[in-house]
Amino acid sequence: MSSAINLSFTRAQKRALLRQRRVAPNVRVWNRATGLLLLAAKVASSEILQSLGISRKTLLNWKRRWLSKRHFGLEDAPREGRPPEMSEAHLRLLLRVVRRDPRQVGYAFTRWTAPRLAEYVALRTGVRVTPAWITELLRRNGFVWRKTKRTLRNLQNRSATQKAWRALKRLKKGLWSPGPVSNFGMATESASSCFR
Repeated sequence: MSSAINLSFTRAQKRALLRQRRVAPNVRVWNRATGLLLLAAKVASSEILQSLGISRKTLLNWKRRWLSKRHFGLEDAPREGRPPEMSEAHLRLLLRVVRRDPRQVGYAFTRWTAPRLAEYVALRTGVRVTPAWITELLRRNGFVWRKTKRTLRNLQNRSATQKAWRALKRLKKGLWSPGPVSNFGMATESASSCFR
C-alpha cells in the first residue's frame, strides 16, 4: 500500500494559496492549488486523485514544485513547441469584432462565420489562422458557434408579414371568400357539375 502524501502550511501560506486559487488564470493552476489545499486538510490522497482526475505522480510533482518555489511553482511552466501565431491583441480584435454586426465593419452579409472571421483577422493583422482554430478560440472565450440558419426574416416588412399571417389564419378558418372562381375559361357551373 502506498504511503500518504503529507503537507502542511502556515496561515500566511494558506491565505496566499487560497488567493492564488481565486485569481487562477486557468483551470490547471486552480487544480494545483486545490490539490495542495486538500493535502494540507488531510484529505486522503486517493480521494484527491479521483476527484481531480490526476495520477499520484502528478500530485507529488505539485507538492515538490510548491516546496521548491512556493506559489510560483503552481504557475504553468513555459511550454516547448511553436509559439501561438495569434497574440493577445489579435484575440481581443477577434472577440471585439465577433460581437458586432458585419455590416458595421463594411461587409454586405449579416452573420459571421468562422471562414469569414479568419479572413477578417488575416486582412487586419496579416496573421492567417484556420476557421477551425477561430471556432476553438471563440469556444474557449464562451461563444457558442452554430451553423447559420438562412432566413429572410430581418429583410421582411413587418406590417405586411402580419397582414399575410392574419389572412392565412382567416383562410384556414374558412372565413375567406374570394368570390366566383373560373376554371381556366370554363364556366363555373359546368366545372362545379364535374365534381358532383
